[in-house]
Amino acid sequence: MDAVPAGHDGYKRRPMAVRFELLTTDPTGARAGILHTRRGSFKTPMFMPVATHAGFRHLAMEEVKEAGASILLANTYHLMLRPGAEVFKRFGGIHPFMQWDGGVLTDSGGFQIFSLPEDRLITEKGAHFRSFYDNSRQLLSPESSIAMQQAINSEIMMVLDVCIDSRTDEAGTREAMERTHRWAVRSLEAKAARDTGQAMFGIVQGGVFPHLRDESADFLTKLPFDGFAIGGLAVGETKVERESMTLRATASLPADKPRYLMGVGTPTDLVEAVLRGVDMFDCIIPTKMAQQGYAYTFSGLVRISRSVFRLSDEPLDAECDCYVCKRYTRGYLQHLMRGKHHLGSRFLSVHNVRHYQKLMGRIREGILGGTYAQVYRELKAAIATPKDLKDEANAREVTLKEVG
Repeated sequence: MDAVPAGHDGYKRRPMAVRFELLTTDPTGARAGILHTRRGSFKTPMFMPVATHAGFRHLAMEEVKEAGASILLANTYHLMLRPGAEVFKRFGGIHPFMQWDGGVLTDSGGFQIFSLPEDRLITEKGAHFRSFYDNSRQLLSPESSIAMQQAINSEIMMVLDVCIDSRTDEAGTREAMERTHRWAVRSLEAKAARDTGQAMFGIVQGGVFPHLRDESADFLTKLPFDGFAIGGLAVGETKVERESMTLRATASLPADKPRYLMGVGTPTDLVEAVLRGVDMFDCIIPTKMAQQGYAYTFSGLVRISRSVFRLSDEPLDAECDCYVCKRYTRGYLQHLMRGKHHLGSRFLSVHNVRHYQKLMGRIREGILGGTYAQVYRELKAAIATPKDLKDEANAREVTLKEVG
Protein backbone atom coordinates (compact mmCIF):
# COMPACT_ATOMS: atom_id res chain seq x y z
CA MET A 1 0.00 0.00 0.00
CA ASP A 2 1.26 3.51 -0.80
CA ALA A 3 2.45 5.66 2.05
CA VAL A 4 0.83 9.09 2.32
CA PRO A 5 3.59 11.60 1.53
CA ALA A 6 4.68 14.10 4.12
CA GLY A 7 4.89 17.81 3.52
CA HIS A 8 1.26 18.62 2.74
CA ASP A 9 0.57 20.77 5.82
CA GLY A 10 0.53 23.86 3.61
CA TYR A 11 -2.33 22.43 1.61
CA LYS A 12 -4.32 21.77 4.76
CA ARG A 13 -4.17 25.40 5.81
CA ARG A 14 -5.68 26.68 2.59
CA PRO A 15 -9.43 27.42 2.47
CA MET A 16 -11.55 24.89 0.63
CA ALA A 17 -12.32 25.94 -2.94
CA VAL A 18 -15.77 24.38 -2.59
CA ARG A 19 -17.87 23.77 0.49
CA PHE A 20 -20.37 20.97 0.79
CA GLU A 21 -23.37 21.67 3.01
CA LEU A 22 -25.07 18.41 3.95
CA LEU A 23 -28.71 19.24 4.66
CA THR A 24 -30.04 15.81 5.51
CA THR A 25 -29.43 12.10 5.20
CA ASP A 26 -32.51 10.00 4.54
CA PRO A 27 -32.98 6.76 6.54
CA THR A 28 -31.98 4.90 3.36
CA GLY A 29 -28.58 6.63 3.31
CA ALA A 30 -29.48 8.98 0.45
CA ARG A 31 -28.18 12.53 0.92
CA ALA A 32 -29.37 16.02 -0.01
CA GLY A 33 -27.08 19.02 0.21
CA ILE A 34 -25.74 22.15 -1.42
CA LEU A 35 -22.38 22.42 -3.16
CA HIS A 36 -21.07 25.96 -2.75
CA THR A 37 -18.53 27.07 -5.37
CA ARG A 38 -17.01 30.32 -6.53
CA ARG A 39 -19.62 30.40 -9.31
CA GLY A 40 -22.74 29.80 -7.29
CA SER A 41 -24.33 27.08 -5.21
CA PHE A 42 -25.75 23.87 -6.64
CA LYS A 43 -28.29 21.51 -5.13
CA THR A 44 -27.41 17.87 -4.70
CA PRO A 45 -28.02 15.18 -5.77
CA MET A 46 -27.11 16.68 -9.13
CA PHE A 47 -26.70 15.49 -12.69
CA MET A 48 -24.18 17.25 -14.93
CA PRO A 49 -24.86 17.11 -18.69
CA VAL A 50 -21.70 16.45 -20.70
CA ALA A 51 -20.49 19.23 -23.01
CA THR A 52 -17.56 17.24 -24.37
CA HIS A 53 -16.10 19.88 -26.71
CA ALA A 54 -17.33 22.93 -24.76
CA GLY A 55 -20.72 22.52 -26.34
CA PHE A 56 -23.56 20.14 -27.11
CA ARG A 57 -24.21 18.52 -30.46
CA HIS A 58 -27.83 19.70 -30.70
CA LEU A 59 -28.38 22.19 -27.88
CA ALA A 60 -27.59 25.81 -27.21
CA MET A 61 -26.31 26.74 -23.76
CA GLU A 62 -29.52 28.67 -23.13
CA GLU A 63 -31.56 25.51 -23.68
CA VAL A 64 -29.42 23.53 -21.26
CA LYS A 65 -29.91 26.23 -18.65
CA GLU A 66 -33.67 26.37 -19.29
CA ALA A 67 -33.76 22.59 -18.81
CA GLY A 68 -32.62 23.21 -15.23
CA ALA A 69 -28.94 22.26 -15.46
CA SER A 70 -26.69 24.54 -13.44
CA ILE A 71 -23.36 22.76 -13.75
CA LEU A 72 -21.95 20.69 -16.62
CA LEU A 73 -18.91 18.61 -17.46
CA ALA A 74 -16.32 19.40 -20.13
CA ASN A 75 -13.68 17.04 -21.46
CA THR A 76 -10.06 17.94 -20.76
CA TYR A 77 -8.59 15.42 -23.21
CA HIS A 78 -10.57 16.68 -26.19
CA LEU A 79 -10.21 20.37 -25.29
CA MET A 80 -6.44 19.93 -24.89
CA LEU A 81 -6.23 18.67 -28.47
CA ARG A 82 -8.69 21.21 -29.84
CA PRO A 83 -8.89 24.16 -29.44
CA GLY A 84 -5.97 23.97 -26.95
CA ALA A 85 -4.87 25.85 -23.86
CA GLU A 86 -3.89 29.02 -25.77
CA VAL A 87 -7.47 29.61 -26.86
CA PHE A 88 -8.86 29.30 -23.35
CA LYS A 89 -6.20 31.65 -22.00
CA ARG A 90 -7.10 34.16 -24.72
CA PHE A 91 -10.81 34.04 -23.90
CA GLY A 92 -10.41 33.97 -20.13
CA GLY A 93 -11.57 30.39 -19.65
CA ILE A 94 -14.40 28.17 -20.79
CA HIS A 95 -17.28 30.24 -19.41
CA PRO A 96 -16.93 33.30 -21.67
CA PHE A 97 -15.72 31.05 -24.51
CA MET A 98 -18.97 29.09 -24.69
CA GLN A 99 -21.19 31.70 -23.02
CA TRP A 100 -22.11 29.64 -19.97
CA ASP A 101 -22.63 31.34 -16.61
CA GLY A 102 -23.13 28.16 -14.58
CA GLY A 103 -20.60 25.81 -13.04
CA VAL A 104 -18.15 23.56 -14.88
CA LEU A 105 -16.39 20.39 -13.79
CA THR A 106 -13.55 19.13 -15.98
CA ASP A 107 -12.51 15.50 -16.08
CA SER A 108 -8.80 14.73 -16.30
CA GLY A 109 -8.64 12.69 -19.50
CA GLY A 110 -8.06 9.36 -17.78
CA PHE A 111 -11.10 7.66 -19.27
CA GLN A 112 -10.30 8.89 -22.78
CA ILE A 113 -6.80 7.43 -22.48
CA PHE A 114 -8.39 4.12 -21.45
CA SER A 115 -10.66 4.31 -24.50
CA LEU A 116 -7.85 4.91 -26.99
CA PRO A 117 -6.85 2.21 -29.48
CA GLU A 118 -3.55 0.39 -29.20
CA ASP A 119 -1.40 3.40 -30.04
CA ARG A 120 -0.83 4.59 -26.49
CA LEU A 121 1.65 3.86 -23.74
CA ILE A 122 1.15 4.51 -20.04
CA THR A 123 4.32 5.07 -18.00
CA GLU A 124 4.97 6.62 -14.62
CA LYS A 125 5.43 9.95 -16.40
CA GLY A 126 1.96 9.87 -17.96
CA ALA A 127 0.05 8.66 -21.01
CA HIS A 128 1.82 8.88 -24.37
CA PHE A 129 -0.43 8.83 -27.43
CA ARG A 130 -1.05 10.29 -30.87
CA SER A 131 -3.66 12.96 -31.54
CA PHE A 132 -6.48 11.67 -33.72
CA TYR A 133 -6.65 15.15 -35.28
CA ASP A 134 -3.14 15.44 -36.75
CA ASN A 135 -1.28 12.31 -35.56
CA SER A 136 1.08 14.45 -33.45
CA ARG A 137 2.69 12.85 -30.40
CA GLN A 138 1.14 13.93 -27.10
CA LEU A 139 1.81 13.41 -23.42
CA LEU A 140 -0.95 13.69 -20.86
CA SER A 141 0.63 13.75 -17.40
CA PRO A 142 -0.78 14.75 -14.02
CA GLU A 143 0.97 18.09 -14.45
CA SER A 144 -0.20 18.78 -18.01
CA SER A 145 -3.76 17.70 -17.15
CA ILE A 146 -3.91 20.18 -14.27
CA ALA A 147 -2.31 22.92 -16.40
CA MET A 148 -4.98 22.38 -19.06
CA GLN A 149 -7.79 22.39 -16.51
CA GLN A 150 -6.41 25.61 -15.06
CA ALA A 151 -6.47 27.16 -18.54
CA ILE A 152 -10.08 25.98 -18.97
CA ASN A 153 -10.72 27.55 -15.53
CA SER A 154 -13.38 25.11 -14.36
CA GLU A 155 -14.79 25.25 -10.86
CA ILE A 156 -13.80 21.63 -10.15
CA MET A 157 -10.77 19.80 -11.54
CA MET A 158 -10.16 16.05 -11.43
CA VAL A 159 -6.82 14.37 -10.81
CA LEU A 160 -5.43 12.28 -13.63
CA ASP A 161 -6.16 8.62 -12.86
CA VAL A 162 -5.42 5.28 -14.47
CA CYS A 163 -8.74 3.87 -15.66
CA ILE A 164 -8.77 0.16 -16.54
CA ASP A 165 -11.30 -2.50 -17.46
CA SER A 166 -13.05 -3.49 -14.24
CA ARG A 167 -12.53 -7.15 -15.14
CA THR A 168 -8.74 -6.75 -14.78
CA ASP A 169 -7.15 -9.18 -12.31
CA GLU A 170 -6.19 -8.09 -8.80
CA ALA A 171 -2.50 -7.55 -9.54
CA GLY A 172 -3.24 -5.31 -12.52
CA THR A 173 -5.93 -3.46 -10.60
CA ARG A 174 -3.57 -2.79 -7.69
CA GLU A 175 -0.86 -1.53 -10.04
CA ALA A 176 -3.28 0.92 -11.66
CA MET A 177 -4.66 2.01 -8.29
CA GLU A 178 -1.25 2.71 -6.78
CA ARG A 179 -0.18 4.67 -9.85
CA THR A 180 -3.43 6.65 -9.56
CA HIS A 181 -2.43 7.46 -5.96
CA ARG A 182 1.01 8.66 -7.00
CA TRP A 183 -0.51 10.74 -9.79
CA ALA A 184 -3.01 12.19 -7.28
CA VAL A 185 -0.13 13.49 -5.17
CA ARG A 186 1.53 14.97 -8.25
CA SER A 187 -1.77 16.58 -9.24
CA LEU A 188 -1.99 18.25 -5.83
CA GLU A 189 1.58 19.49 -6.17
CA ALA A 190 0.88 20.88 -9.65
CA LYS A 191 -2.19 22.65 -8.33
CA ALA A 192 -0.27 24.13 -5.39
CA ALA A 193 2.49 25.42 -7.67
CA ARG A 194 -0.08 27.73 -9.29
CA ASP A 195 -3.15 27.82 -7.11
CA THR A 196 -5.97 29.41 -9.11
CA GLY A 197 -8.64 28.87 -6.46
CA GLN A 198 -10.16 25.92 -8.33
CA ALA A 199 -11.32 22.87 -6.41
CA MET A 200 -9.86 19.42 -6.97
CA PHE A 201 -11.36 15.97 -6.42
CA GLY A 202 -9.45 12.74 -5.85
CA ILE A 203 -10.60 9.54 -7.57
CA VAL A 204 -11.11 6.29 -5.67
CA GLN A 205 -10.05 3.27 -7.74
CA GLY A 206 -9.72 -0.43 -6.95
CA GLY A 207 -11.88 -2.17 -9.53
CA VAL A 208 -14.26 -4.77 -8.12
CA PHE A 209 -12.01 -5.72 -5.20
CA PRO A 210 -13.50 -4.49 -1.89
CA HIS A 211 -10.20 -4.37 0.00
CA LEU A 212 -8.59 -2.31 -2.78
CA ARG A 213 -11.51 0.14 -2.72
CA ASP A 214 -10.95 0.46 1.03
CA GLU A 215 -7.23 1.05 0.57
CA SER A 216 -7.80 3.66 -2.11
CA ALA A 217 -10.34 5.59 -0.05
CA ASP A 218 -8.08 5.42 3.01
CA PHE A 219 -5.11 6.80 1.07
CA LEU A 220 -6.96 9.61 -0.68
CA THR A 221 -8.96 10.83 2.32
CA LYS A 222 -5.68 11.58 4.10
CA LEU A 223 -4.96 14.15 1.38
CA PRO A 224 -6.58 17.62 1.21
CA PHE A 225 -9.04 17.08 -1.61
CA ASP A 226 -12.22 19.15 -1.86
CA GLY A 227 -14.30 16.11 -2.78
CA PHE A 228 -14.00 12.55 -3.95
CA ALA A 229 -15.01 10.68 -7.08
CA ILE A 230 -15.65 6.97 -7.52
CA GLY A 231 -13.91 5.90 -10.71
CA GLY A 232 -13.36 2.68 -12.60
CA LEU A 233 -17.01 1.68 -12.82
CA ALA A 234 -19.32 1.30 -15.85
CA VAL A 235 -16.29 -0.21 -17.64
CA GLY A 236 -17.22 -3.89 -17.78
CA GLU A 237 -18.48 -4.91 -14.36
CA THR A 238 -21.92 -6.33 -13.61
CA LYS A 239 -24.77 -4.34 -12.08
CA VAL A 240 -24.24 -6.17 -8.77
CA GLU A 241 -20.53 -5.34 -8.74
CA ARG A 242 -21.10 -1.69 -9.66
CA GLU A 243 -23.65 -1.13 -6.93
CA SER A 244 -21.62 -3.05 -4.36
CA MET A 245 -18.43 -1.09 -5.11
CA THR A 246 -20.33 2.19 -5.06
CA LEU A 247 -21.63 1.46 -1.57
CA ARG A 248 -18.21 0.24 -0.47
CA ALA A 249 -16.60 3.49 -1.57
CA THR A 250 -19.19 5.88 -0.14
CA ALA A 251 -19.02 4.10 3.23
CA SER A 252 -15.31 5.00 3.39
CA LEU A 253 -15.62 8.64 2.31
CA PRO A 254 -16.13 11.62 4.65
CA ALA A 255 -19.70 12.78 5.13
CA ASP A 256 -18.79 16.47 4.83
CA LYS A 257 -17.43 16.29 1.28
CA PRO A 258 -19.22 15.63 -2.02
CA ARG A 259 -19.20 12.17 -3.61
CA TYR A 260 -19.18 11.90 -7.38
CA LEU A 261 -19.85 8.69 -9.35
CA MET A 262 -18.14 9.20 -12.70
CA GLY A 263 -19.75 8.35 -16.03
CA VAL A 264 -22.98 6.83 -14.65
CA GLY A 265 -25.57 6.59 -16.12
CA THR A 266 -29.18 5.66 -16.86
CA PRO A 267 -32.09 7.00 -14.78
CA THR A 268 -32.22 3.67 -12.94
CA ASP A 269 -28.47 3.88 -12.25
CA LEU A 270 -28.97 7.31 -10.67
CA VAL A 271 -31.85 6.15 -8.47
CA GLU A 272 -29.73 3.23 -7.25
CA ALA A 273 -26.54 5.24 -6.68
CA VAL A 274 -28.33 7.97 -4.71
CA LEU A 275 -29.60 5.21 -2.42
CA ARG A 276 -25.93 4.37 -1.81
CA GLY A 277 -24.92 7.88 -0.82
CA VAL A 278 -23.76 9.48 -4.08
CA ASP A 279 -24.23 13.24 -4.63
CA MET A 280 -23.01 13.95 -8.18
CA PHE A 281 -23.30 12.31 -11.60
CA ASP A 282 -22.41 12.86 -15.25
CA CYS A 283 -23.04 10.87 -18.41
CA ILE A 284 -23.48 11.34 -22.17
CA ILE A 285 -26.56 9.12 -22.14
CA PRO A 286 -29.31 11.82 -22.32
CA THR A 287 -28.03 13.31 -25.57
CA LYS A 288 -26.47 10.12 -26.96
CA MET A 289 -29.73 8.20 -26.64
CA ALA A 290 -31.63 11.13 -28.15
CA GLN A 291 -29.50 10.83 -31.28
CA GLN A 292 -30.56 7.19 -31.49
CA GLY A 293 -34.25 8.08 -31.17
CA TYR A 294 -34.81 7.26 -27.52
CA ALA A 295 -36.62 9.43 -24.99
CA TYR A 296 -36.64 8.92 -21.24
CA THR A 297 -40.06 9.45 -19.68
CA PHE A 298 -41.71 8.87 -16.32
CA SER A 299 -43.56 5.95 -17.87
CA GLY A 300 -40.48 4.25 -19.29
CA LEU A 301 -38.03 4.47 -22.17
CA VAL A 302 -39.68 5.36 -25.50
CA ARG A 303 -38.22 4.60 -28.94
CA ILE A 304 -40.08 7.30 -30.79
CA SER A 305 -39.23 6.10 -34.31
CA ARG A 306 -41.50 3.07 -33.92
CA SER A 307 -44.46 3.02 -36.31
CA VAL A 308 -46.88 2.60 -33.39
CA PHE A 309 -46.45 6.34 -32.70
CA ARG A 310 -47.20 7.46 -36.26
CA LEU A 311 -50.76 8.58 -35.49
CA SER A 312 -50.27 9.50 -31.86
CA ASP A 313 -51.39 12.98 -30.86
CA GLU A 314 -50.12 12.55 -27.30
CA PRO A 315 -47.16 14.50 -25.90
CA LEU A 316 -43.87 12.69 -25.51
CA ASP A 317 -44.28 12.73 -21.71
CA ALA A 318 -47.40 14.15 -20.07
CA GLU A 319 -45.41 14.74 -16.87
CA CYS A 320 -42.74 16.85 -18.56
CA ASP A 321 -42.80 20.65 -18.86
CA CYS A 322 -40.14 21.06 -21.55
CA TYR A 323 -41.23 23.00 -24.65
CA VAL A 324 -41.08 19.85 -26.78
CA CYS A 325 -43.61 18.04 -24.59
CA LYS A 326 -45.81 21.13 -24.37
CA ARG A 327 -45.91 21.77 -28.13
CA TYR A 328 -45.25 18.65 -30.19
CA THR A 329 -46.91 15.27 -30.51
CA ARG A 330 -45.39 11.82 -30.56
CA GLY A 331 -46.63 11.55 -34.14
CA TYR A 332 -44.60 14.57 -35.23
CA LEU A 333 -41.50 13.40 -33.39
CA GLN A 334 -41.89 9.96 -34.95
CA HIS A 335 -42.00 11.62 -38.39
CA LEU A 336 -38.79 13.57 -37.68
CA MET A 337 -36.85 10.61 -36.36
CA ARG A 338 -38.12 8.21 -39.01
CA GLY A 339 -36.88 10.63 -41.65
CA LYS A 340 -33.55 11.13 -39.84
CA HIS A 341 -34.14 14.87 -39.52
CA HIS A 342 -31.67 16.58 -37.20
CA LEU A 343 -34.55 18.49 -35.64
CA GLY A 344 -35.82 15.21 -34.19
CA SER A 345 -32.55 14.51 -32.37
CA ARG A 346 -32.51 18.10 -31.18
CA PHE A 347 -36.03 17.88 -29.73
CA LEU A 348 -35.30 14.58 -28.01
CA SER A 349 -32.09 16.04 -26.55
CA VAL A 350 -34.02 18.99 -25.12
CA HIS A 351 -36.48 16.59 -23.53
CA ASN A 352 -33.93 14.10 -22.17
CA VAL A 353 -31.80 16.78 -20.54
CA ARG A 354 -34.92 18.20 -18.89
CA HIS A 355 -36.06 14.72 -17.83
CA TYR A 356 -32.80 14.09 -15.99
CA GLN A 357 -33.11 17.39 -14.12
CA LYS A 358 -36.72 16.65 -13.17
CA LEU A 359 -35.67 13.17 -12.03
CA MET A 360 -33.01 14.63 -9.74
CA GLY A 361 -35.58 17.10 -8.42
CA ARG A 362 -37.95 14.28 -7.49
CA ILE A 363 -35.16 12.37 -5.83
CA ARG A 364 -34.10 15.41 -3.81
CA GLU A 365 -37.67 16.11 -2.67
CA GLY A 366 -37.96 12.54 -1.44
CA ILE A 367 -34.71 12.79 0.52
CA LEU A 368 -35.62 16.13 2.10
CA GLY A 369 -39.01 14.71 3.06
CA GLY A 370 -37.50 11.57 4.53
CA THR A 371 -39.46 9.42 2.08
CA TYR A 372 -36.80 8.35 -0.38
CA ALA A 373 -37.55 4.65 0.17
CA GLN A 374 -41.03 5.22 -1.24
CA VAL A 375 -39.80 7.51 -4.02
CA TYR A 376 -37.14 4.95 -4.90
CA ARG A 377 -39.72 2.19 -5.31
CA GLU A 378 -42.07 4.40 -7.33
CA LEU A 379 -39.36 5.67 -9.67
CA LYS A 380 -37.85 2.24 -10.27
CA ALA A 381 -41.26 0.85 -11.20
CA ALA A 382 -42.02 3.81 -13.49
CA ILE A 383 -38.75 4.21 -15.37
CA ALA A 384 -37.47 0.63 -15.60
CA THR A 385 -36.36 -0.49 -19.06
CA PRO A 386 -36.27 -4.08 -20.34
CA LYS A 387 -32.50 -4.07 -19.68
CA ASP A 388 -33.08 -2.88 -16.11
CA LEU A 389 -35.51 -5.72 -15.52
CA LYS A 390 -33.05 -8.23 -16.98
CA ASP A 391 -30.25 -6.84 -14.79
CA GLU A 392 -32.49 -7.06 -11.72
CA ALA A 393 -33.29 -10.69 -12.51
CA ASN A 394 -29.60 -11.49 -12.93
CA ALA A 395 -28.79 -9.65 -9.69
CA ARG A 396 -31.36 -11.68 -7.77
CA GLU A 397 -29.94 -14.89 -9.25
CA VAL A 398 -26.42 -13.95 -8.14
CA THR A 399 -27.65 -13.08 -4.66
CA LEU A 400 -29.51 -16.39 -4.32
CA LYS A 401 -26.36 -18.28 -5.35
CA GLU A 402 -24.32 -16.38 -2.77
CA VAL A 403 -26.86 -17.18 -0.07
CA GLY A 404 -26.76 -20.81 -1.12
